[in-house]
Amino acid sequence: GLPGVNILVKGTNQGTVTDGSGNYSLSVADGNAILLFSFVGYTSQEIPIQNRSVIDVSMALEESSLDEIVV
Repeated sequence: GLPGVNILVKGTNQGTVTDGSGNYSLSVADGNAILLFSFVGYTSQEIPIQNRSVIDVSMALEESSLDEIVV
């Protein structure tokens, strides 16, 4: 599991973040809503709920990543 993935119900301010094991829980009234999954360095994904109660997502590394970071 990937900790710290942001999960947002598309078009709302409702969301959550995955825990240290990559698990999350989110109550959504609309079974046709879309969840947005995002994490730095990974490609964001839009997953339709489709009345499911469990949604597992595999995050893919983003192809264009930074070559150098200056702090």
